[in-house]
Amino acid sequence: MAMIKCPECGQEISDKAKKCIHCGKVFIEEKVAKEELKCIECGATLNDSDEVCHNCGCPVEESPIKPQEVQVSSIKVGNKTKKIIVGVIIALVICVAGGIGYKVYSDKKAEENYQNAYNTYIDNLEKAQVLMISGGSDAESLCNLTLKVWGNAIYEDRDDETDKYTRPKGYFVDDFNEALANLFADSDTQSTISDIEENQTAVKEIMKKLQDVPEGLDKCYDTVSDINEAYGRLTDLAISPSGNYSGFSTNKSNAISDFMSAYEKLDTQIPNRK
Repeated sequence: MAMIKCPECGQEISDKAKKCIHCGKVFIEEKVAKEELKCIECGATLNDSDEVCHNCGCPVEESPIKPQEVQVSSIKVGNKTKKIIVGVIIALVICVAGGIGYKVYSDKKAEENYQNAYNTYIDNLEKAQVLMISGGSDAESLCNLTLKVWGNAIYEDRDDETDKYTRPKGYFVDDFNEALANLFADSDTQSTISDIEENQTAVKEIMKKLQDVPEGLDKCYDTVSDINEAYGRLTDLAISPSGNYSGFSTNKSNAISDFMSAYEKLDTQIPNRK
């Protein structure tokens, strides 16, 4: 055995020493005690060379291999990727919110459009009533005058209103047709006919607008169409009288009756504006 100097403190120690007796520097690591091998059946301590347990005879099995632990490494996401993901999420949120917002806006706009169309339709219904009652009134007056001239010419009845047509020269005309021709050649009659024809044109225009019926107003359109049908018959009779005296009188009465019946019905059907 030789003496050497400790590389740590410089003191002399044996070259076989495991550690310095002066400073405690360790030169040779002690082997870690090996884990004892035990029988899996009875727990007796076994030697490495044993193939069976000397206590119970159970075969010695190799130590089971411990299952390897699986470590899941976390995915590291860079700042740029995070920004992209956040951007995508924000975009999706905006799209969803935008879709909902558009649906709400679209529904509200549709409701507003329907309300405007509904109210406009009611206004046009009332306008149609005014136009047709005005034109119908002029037509009725002209029809009544036509019947009066017609009858007085036939029965040679004098009347201050009709004498200028039935007795233009101080005596009755030979034929009622001549009296009617005098009536329709008169400037006042021509002016009335012109007013009725203008009214007919205005009624046709408003009826075209009424063909586009909003939901809930179908019955109103059916009734105003009935008024228009009777109005047309009455105004045509006034402008172009035809047939015989009795038939003309009956047709006029029927047209007026149908007109007023439908007119009053529409009054009960037209709802309030929204």
